Amino acid sequence: WNSSASIPASEVYKEGGNIPMITPASTNPQLTERGFENVFRVCGRDDQQGKLAAEFVISSLKIKKVAIIHDKTTYGQGLADEFKKAIGSAADVVYYGVIIQGDKDFRAVLTSIKGKKPELIYFGGIYPEAGLLVKQARELGIKTPFMSGDGTIDKEFIKIASKENAEGTYLTFSPDPSNIATAKAFLDKYHAKYGEHGPYSIYAYDAANILLTGISKAGVTDGKRVSDEIHKLTYEGALGAIQFDQKGDVLKAPYIVWITKDGEFKEYWKPGEE
Repeated sequence: WNSSASIPASEVYKEGGNIPMITPASTNPQLTERGFENVFRVCGRDDQQGKLAAEFVISSLKIKKVAIIHDKTTYGQGLADEFKKAIGSAADVVYYGVIIQGDKDFRAVLTSIKGKKPELIYFGGIYPEAGLLVKQARELGIKTPFMSGDGTIDKEFIKIASKENAEGTYLTFSPDPSNIATAKAFLDKYHAKYGEHGPYSIYAYDAANILLTGISKAGVTDGKRVSDEIHKLTYEGALGAIQFDQKGDVLKAPYIVWITKDGEFKEYWKPGEE
């Protein structure tokens, strides 16, 4: 469901007749950097997400020493590298290392990080490993703040790490859809039928409807003609107005910083704030 799956899948869709693909959640920049006119995403990109995380760390937290870990996946390493690139010379990267997705014991890596005394630990990866990293860091007496991206903003992260250990973790993601007026109708119906929405439920909803709108406007299911219509669209969806650039990226991809507080994810910081 993330970039590690979407990038190879998109090649199959391209070769299979320019079958349109719209991902709600794949953020690696490479996805839309290959000139595939049939590939779109309704979420942002990791170069945007990594840049915002770096801005927050430098301008708001005033961090000077960071440790960076990633899980060697297309998504995780891509996000970590974008963060590292955006940090530049503004802070010292005192540790840069990897873990393996699916492993359960990260104490050796964390012990190495502890000796470097970073002021923040940044992780490129998803919530199962993020939860274990935070849990084991706290068990080792590492009180350093932890930060990650959209792949970690899942309630399972708090469950794995524990409410106490997850407290104060920073995460980059888009704004809370509950605060978006155009999202209300979707959220009300979704909650009534399925319960609480997931991080990307609303993105998947808009992605599916954009595809259906493209087919309707094309009047056929020919991949190229449908993709052409999607490129022309200004789609008024649950997330608001969505338009795509030539690459298939959304014209506006807002990211903000969230914080884990009292066992919940809460909006914390927006660009331009101190």
